[in-house]
Amino acid sequence: MDTRYDVMFAGELLDGQDEATVRRNLGRLFKAGEQTLDKLFSGKPQLLKRDCDADVARKYREAIESAGGKPIIRQVPRDTPSSLSLAPPGSDVLRPEERAAQPSAIPEPPPLDVAEVGARLAAPSAPAPPPPDTSHLTLGDVGETIPTLERNTAAAPIPDSGLSLAEPGSDLLETPSRPAARDVDVSGISLAPPGADVLESQYRKRDTAAAPDTSAISLADPPPAE
Repeated sequence: MDTRYDVMFAGELLDGQDEATVRRNLGRLFKAGEQTLDKLFSGKPQLLKRDCDADVARKYREAIESAGGKPIIRQVPRDTPSSLSLAPPGSDVLRPEERAAQPSAIPEPPPLDVAEVGARLAAPSAPAPPPPDTSHLTLGDVGETIPTLERNTAAAPIPDSGLSLAEPGSDLLETPSRPAARDVDVSGISLAPPGADVLESQYRKRDTAAAPDTSAISLADPPPAE
């Protein structure tokens, strides 16, 4: 019969490792949530793999060590069939490391007193302010105008704006003022006779290109009509 092993972890770290990193690595390795990780790092041995062979135990050890943790590998004792016996009724069938963590004690509630039947549980609210005095008010007759004050029907005076109406057809836009004419001396200016060059010789365009020789070119006779 081959040797069997239990693989456990009690939150121990390899040298140079920090708990936050190892916790994150083991969470990814075992796809464990925060509640499971809290148990793994509680300081008590937690069973990861029960009754496995040497190859499986070695794979678990290498995986946990690569994550930065220190695994616990325990050999499973094997008893012969003749040494088996039944535990008495009510005995613990799980080892201490296999038992679920005991729930924390329920805290005691603070001492409470029971009020008398019909007692007010809250302080009374402040009294409402007194209603306003309406003894001087009376109701008017049906159809009576309220308030019964005389209405001032006189038209309000129109303020004098100083404006007046223009004559029909008047130009409503103001005519812009024209600048005063300036006296320009034109005594030194004269008109050139018709056909005269108005540009000085240095500003005139000159045709310097020679005409090509076309003496050897002749026109071909048109083709006869069909």
